[in-house]
Amino acid sequence: MLKTADVQALASEIFAQALGPERFDHLEIETKADHDGEPSFYVRLHFKPGVDPRDVDGLLSAQTDLRFRLLDLDEERFPYLRPVYVDDEILVDDDEPEPSN
Repeated sequence: MLKTADVQALASEIFAQALGPERFDHLEIETKADHDGEPSFYVRLHFKPGVDPRDVDGLLSAQTDLRFRLLDLDEERFPYLRPVYVDDEILVDDDEPEPSN
């Protein structure tokens, strides 16, 4: 099993190359269980200000590249991608429960 810091370094390299310096700002890796309870990586990918959320060129191929590189390193945890755009309005925090009616 790889250390989170190693996955972050690998993911940063892949996404920086795929998105370029005009779109990629930084990323953070969180390790936790997915919806099925399987250990996974959550890649919080931060874009630079002004990046259009519809500009997805290179995003899917970078995520795919990260998945295959992790598998090559015998890391089976899946990398889920969570894009973060500077101008996004945050409606509900991921850690807060949804309001009930």
